Amino acid sequence: MIPVSIDKKVREWKEAGLLDEATGQRLVDYEHERLAVRDKREHNPPILVIIGSILLALSLFSFVAANWQAIPDLLKVAIFLVIMVGMYVAAEQVKTRAQRFVTLFLVLGIVFFVATMIVIFTTYNLSSQLPLLFWLMFGVAVLHRLIYQHPIFTFIAALGGFMAITNSFQGIGLTLILLGLIITWVWFHYTNHELDRIFAWFGFYGLLIIIGQYANYEGRFWPLWALVIMHVLFLIYRERAQWNYLYLFVAAILSIGYLINATEGWLSQRPPSVIEATVLSAALVGIYLLHRRPELMWVSLLAVIPFSLFNDSGILLAVLLEVVALGYLVWQDHQRKPIVLAFIYFLIVQMTIYFIYVWDRLDISLFFLIGALIVFGLSLALWWRNRTRGDVRT
Repeated sequence: MIPVSIDKKVREWKEAGLLDEATGQRLVDYEHERLAVRDKREHNPPILVIIGSILLALSLFSFVAANWQAIPDLLKVAIFLVIMVGMYVAAEQVKTRAQRFVTLFLVLGIVFFVATMIVIFTTYNLSSQLPLLFWLMFGVAVLHRLIYQHPIFTFIAALGGFMAITNSFQGIGLTLILLGLIITWVWFHYTNHELDRIFAWFGFYGLLIIIGQYANYEGRFWPLWALVIMHVLFLIYRERAQWNYLYLFVAAILSIGYLINATEGWLSQRPPSVIEATVLSAALVGIYLLHRRPELMWVSLLAVIPFSLFNDSGILLAVLLEVVALGYLVWQDHQRKPIVLAFIYFLIVQMTIYFIYVWDRLDISLFFLIGALIVFGLSLALWWRNRTRGDVRT
């Protein structure tokens, strides 16, 4: 072979004194590398072979689809299982030759895993166990994220977790709840990327909501209780202070949700308990007293919700949220922090109150005029404050 003759020639030149040891070794290494690249190019399949392979695959899929009902059940599962394994084998084969295709084959492996599970569920009449399918998809995506460290698997895991949780609201058993908690904790604990932990945090919160349904909780305060329980993560992962804003975001969503539902007779079917409201309010305040973090102070203000819900009209809750939204906006400005999200929350509270209490009572033009005046007045006040302290911005 040519590489052997190259080695022989270099050895002869060394013996003749024409080359030193280092130069000869560089020549051998260069020639071997050049030949390896040439062999790799020569082994690329011709375009006709690629087109023929695609047509063959399409014809096989067409044949399987046309005779699907006549194919035995085990063979159906085996077909998709073989394709799934083939995707992972292909990913390993192209790892050294075409790195850019590895992720594609891995994603296709997940797709065919889900397809295999669907075939199993439909073949053996397991449609009632649909949440299990999504939890398996979630677990496989998390496993891929931990092994291959590609960000695409973060979003696949987030999609799988979302579908698993939303399809579990109808009611699932304790086994699936434990499975979901284990997978979510593994994702939360063993990943080093913040986006993964954020999605896992929301996964924990969704699972807590499901646990409330599993326990047949009859009250209206479980979303708030779930937020209180989520603070256990702060006791374990205290160094991750940036997650304060996750609690703040969920608290804002919950406040708007309670404001919308409190005026629609939502509480008339299940009136709140004074004892539970007292304990919950104390727990929300205790969160801030325990952690002493400024952002959690605003989360603790959710303690006003349990007692304000005793007013069926929702007016008390609307007034309290109005004050909290304005106070948070002013506080953010006073701390010289970004006020965009605080301003958006204030606007959402305003619009919610208008739609609930004002929409049917005032002319539509007056409705928008009042809203515009409030926004303009608040913006002018904040601008004037910034101007007086020397950091004015448009």
